[in-house]
Amino acid sequence: MKYKALILDLDGTTIPLGLDSHPSDRVLAAIGKAQNKIHVCVATGRPLFIAKRVISELGLRSLCSVHDSTQLYDAGRAVIIDTISLDRTLADQAYGIIRQFKPNVVLIGEGETEHEYTGGSWSELLTDLAMPDLAESVADELIQHLTRVSGIAVHKNPSFKKGLFWVSVTNALATKLHAVVRIAELLKIHTDEIIGVGDSYNDYPLLSACGLKIAMGNAVPELKAIADFIAPSVDEDGVATVIEKFILT
Repeated sequence: MKYKALILDLDGTTIPLGLDSHPSDRVLAAIGKAQNKIHVCVATGRPLFIAKRVISELGLRSLCSVHDSTQLYDAGRAVIIDTISLDRTLADQAYGIIRQFKPNVVLIGEGETEHEYTGGSWSELLTDLAMPDLAESVADELIQHLTRVSGIAVHKNPSFKKGLFWVSVTNALATKLHAVVRIAELLKIHTDEIIGVGDSYNDYPLLSACGLKIAMGNAVPELKAIADFIAPSVDEDGVATVIEKFILT
């Protein structure tokens, strides 16, 4: 199979988990070479204003799904080309469940700002509700309750604080699976011509949608279980290995 696109998760995949992490020289070089052959894209839970630095460092020129798949960013033109908002009625339903658990709720809209929600009306454009830095047991229980609300997607991401997790709620059409389908449509390729690489729970939809499913060596067991290939860990430049093995040879 001649693959036409590579879609990479960021944290724990392309870069080590951490707000200030940077790609290694080997990963940078491999991505630079890969872009001469195929589209190299990103699918990350990071909002654009946090992901933009890494996207720039990687020198990406193609489409990037950011902010828990609520926004599609054209890195070549440096513009957001699509935003999937969260219906306010669904946000109200989700918040009714969230407040029973009493976590902080962060609202992140289209701009480069985020703020804690303390009640009242929603912002003009609401893309998601995010609950930061939860213990995994609390995150999992909250997810069980939230999944009963139809019309939403619930995401579980590792926090930048070790051992904790973020849970976020978006429109049901905002998942990495939908991002893969949309990217394939815009690039005029088939999803089975795409390589997907990830490490965490929110990468399950990403791998599910791609023709070649690759989990990092540091990936969660659930992701490794569906992978066609398990790459070395992020600390061992697994993304570079993937590119060298499946794209450059």
